[in-house]
Amino acid sequence: MSISLEAINWIAVLGAIVANMAVGGLWYSPLVAGQAWIASTGRTPEEMEGGGSAMALVVIPAIINALILAVLAAGLGISTAVEGLVLGLLVWAGFVMPTNWIEVIFERKSYRTAFINNGCFIISFALMGTIIGFGASPA
Repeated sequence: MSISLEAINWIAVLGAIVANMAVGGLWYSPLVAGQAWIASTGRTPEEMEGGGSAMALVVIPAIINALILAVLAAGLGISTAVEGLVLGLLVWAGFVMPTNWIEVIFERKSYRTAFINNGCFIISFALMGTIIGFGASPA
């Protein structure tokens, strides 16, 4: 597998980062799953206040996720949105979701928290993969 950084569409990577952050922001808001997620963690809304610094730090994994998806897409010759979508779903199914369940098993996180988190992750990875695949140059 040959990976050329020139094959990466950096605008698509930026779009994937923004999409990841937007999905997470919406998903964990009171409009979607925020209240259920807070309850599933055993904390109160008051304990979760002041999460602005945490939100700022979440950009780091968003950047890493988008970059790795872009590198994999380039190495695999992915050149369509559908191929990118499949890549995003495979990365979620093969790495993200199983890792999240290990936290349930060994850290005793609740199943409800894992389901809520994985709802966000599957949407984020599918969308990031789609954006990166859409922005890829045909091989």
